[in-house]
Amino acid sequence: MEKSEKVFLDYIHDKDLNQSEKDILSYLIQKKFENLQLSIRKAADELFVSTTSIIRVCKKLGFSGYSEFTYNLGLKVTKMVDSESEAVASIHGPYQETLEQFGQNFKLTFNAIGEKNIEDFLYEIERNKMVYFYGAGFSILFSNYLAKKLELFGYYVSNASTSDSRAIFFNNIQKYNLLIIFSRSGETSKVIEKVQIAKDKGLKTVLFTGNSKSTTAQMADIVFSVLDPTIESQQEFQVTSFESNVFMLIDIILILAIKRGIMKEY
Repeated sequence: MEKSEKVFLDYIHDKDLNQSEKDILSYLIQKKFENLQLSIRKAADELFVSTTSIIRVCKKLGFSGYSEFTYNLGLKVTKMVDSESEAVASIHGPYQETLEQFGQNFKLTFNAIGEKNIEDFLYEIERNKMVYFYGAGFSILFSNYLAKKLELFGYYVSNASTSDSRAIFFNNIQKYNLLIIFSRSGETSKVIEKVQIAKDKGLKTVLFTGNSKSTTAQMADIVFSVLDPTIESQQEFQVTSFESNVFMLIDIILILAIKRGIMKEY
């Protein structure tokens, strides 16, 4: 809702104004927001009404006349503009702080990711056009995202999660040579179990995680570790840079695959 509309609705509440009078009020409010000072004669000329009509509107709103109304209107507009400035000022500090923190986490994450890991990953997706995905918890979002992206580039993908049984996973994995896992903690028992099954079957395993020291990270062939600010507190439901950095990492890898000619954009 526009600021001028809020002031307008505040004035007409419980007031019996006809449409012509509402138009006069709306015009006067708009001009005040444009910081234009109108005499009653000037306002009447621009509205093609009499000064009496304007005074009648002012009195219906509870003011003695035009001067008192414009004074009150000026106070309302100033207060609204000031409160808006205060709101912007109050969010500026936290906004800048969050941006700096996200930027720092982004740099730490991507500086720590070795180019050899990316090279090894690109090699695997170049020779494996069938990819099996496994995600745990919220990490299913990442798994679905990369799976859908690869599917657009002509890959055959299957997506599983912790809700699938061990038997279903065991049966489906037989035709794959590459397993990509997303697990923030890397310590989910079902994830560890599936990685072990994959390794026993001779599959290459790629892990995206927030915990490079996890059990799963020690088992996987290729590990992409994204900085997780909650790694110590284990409060995974906090809003942090972890999620956005995982998505960014995925997109960067895909861009590199396109530049390498492994994938072709249509």
